[in-house]
Amino acid sequence: MSRPSLVTSTDVELLRALALERSLVGASRRLGISRDRAMYRIERLARAFGGPVVQTAKGGRHHGGSLLTPLGDRVLRGGFESVELVNARPVTPLALPNLLRGTYRRLPDPEVRVGRSLRLRVAFDADDGAPTAVLLDPEAIVVARHQFPTSARNVLRGTVEGVRPGRGGAGPTVVVRCSGRRLRVAMTPSGVRQLGLRGGVSVWLYVKATALRRVQDRGPASPERLR
Repeated sequence: MSRPSLVTSTDVELLRALALERSLVGASRRLGISRDRAMYRIERLARAFGGPVVQTAKGGRHHGGSLLTPLGDRVLRGGFESVELVNARPVTPLALPNLLRGTYRRLPDPEVRVGRSLRLRVAFDADDGAPTAVLLDPEAIVVARHQFPTSARNVLRGTVEGVRPGRGGAGPTVVVRCSGRRLRVAMTPSGVRQLGLRGGVSVWLYVKATALRRVQDRGPASPERLR
């Protein structure tokens, strides 16, 4: 079986956060994703590598919590290519990423300006004025109906265009129009129900600067045309 190409850098960061926090809640908070999304990623990793990467400990010298298994530790330290896919199974595709193109500006704070009104705070460095493409992980976006205090550098107002049902075991995707751009947010069915998300509903999107990853721009395709 070929190496699963759907496992992302976010999965590595999740394992690293678990190694530091020894808590699924703490690791989720560190990455800025929900506990449900973290569990979903952990289950995908277990399927992709044919065994659990995280185990729950009760008491003992680790005082409980979520710990990496030897397999999870090996993946974190040696990378995905260090693990032989003996009992691996197909994984559910992740939600379509959000590709945004803009211009990098260093001052007053590092940001990528997309169009006339969308400004995204980022955590990477680039040449001032350089054309820059970034990917925003749909699972790294927190959705709320009202504003609340947060450490997220990006707080965006948007309107829900629709909710698309998940396929192959994946959760639904919420499509949000924000500053003239269409963003996709990966959520759980319960999250959609609790927030009452449907077309026309106003929402707030919370995105950490570290969730925006710079990528090489390889083509003219626009996320506005992706369906």
